[in-house]
Amino acid sequence: MRRLYFTVDADRDANIPIPGQEAAGSTDRGSGTAPRFSSTGRGMGVLAELLDSLGVKGTFFIEGRTAEVVDCAVLGGHAIGLHGYDHEDLTGASTGVLPDPDAVIGRGFAAVTDAVSRPVAFRAPYMAADGRVMDAVDRAGIRADSSFYTEVGGCTEPYTIGRITEYPVPKARDSNGKTIAAYLWPMHEGRRAPEDYVHMAEGMDSIVLATHTWHMAETVSGGPMDQGAVRRNADGVRAVIEGILDLGFRAETIGPRRSP
Repeated sequence: MRRLYFTVDADRDANIPIPGQEAAGSTDRGSGTAPRFSSTGRGMGVLAELLDSLGVKGTFFIEGRTAEVVDCAVLGGHAIGLHGYDHEDLTGASTGVLPDPDAVIGRGFAAVTDAVSRPVAFRAPYMAADGRVMDAVDRAGIRADSSFYTEVGGCTEPYTIGRITEYPVPKARDSNGKTIAAYLWPMHEGRRAPEDYVHMAEGMDSIVLATHTWHMAETVSGGPMDQGAVRRNADGVRAVIEGILDLGFRAETIGPRRSP
C-alpha cells in the first residue's frame, strides 16, 4: 500500500531565527520581529477545511506558543504533533544559543496537551535535530518523529531510531537537475507548480508532504495574501493531494508504528 502523510507545521507567521535568543520571531513587516500569529490562525482554518473536504486526515505539528494563542478547535479529528515551544533551533546552529531540549519539549508538550490534545509525534523546528534532540524526544515518551530529510533513492519508508519511528521528508532531483523537497513552501512562493510534487511521488511507496499554516495566507516575499490569493493557494495544495491520491496512495497520519 502506497502511503501519503500530509503534515503541517503550525507555527508563528513567517518565522525567523533571532541570533542570540532561543525564541524565534516573525519576518519584520514594519513593526519589528516580535512573533505574529494572524496568518497561521487564518491558514489553519483554510487547511482544515481543505483536508476535511477531501476526507484526508493530516498531522499538525504545533508550537506550544501557537497552541496558547491560536484557537485550534478546527483540528478535531486530525493527528496532533509537537513543534517545540517558541520555534527554537534545538541545535543552536542558527542562533548561537543552545537550548535545553528536555525543557523545550516538556514546555511545548504541556502547552499543546492543555490547549489541543496530547502530541503523538514530534518535528524539530527548522528540521534541525541531532542525537541530543532525539534522546530528549525519547525521554518525553514520544514514539514518532519527522525531523529528517532523506534523498530519494534511499529509504523513504518510515524507519526506526531506537524506540522512535522516523517518517523522513524526501528530497529528489527534478527533470532539470534541481533539488526538490516535499515541503510545499516553494509552491506557495510561486517557484513550483503542483505537478512537480505529484511527479516527485510517482516512484515512491511512501511520501511525507509538509507545509506551514501561515504559508496558506502569507508569503515571505509578498506578505499577507488577499482572499483570492488564499483561494488559489489552497487550490494548489488540493491539486497536489488529489494528484498523489490518484497515483494510488492512501492518506494516513504520523504516529507510533502500528503492528502489521
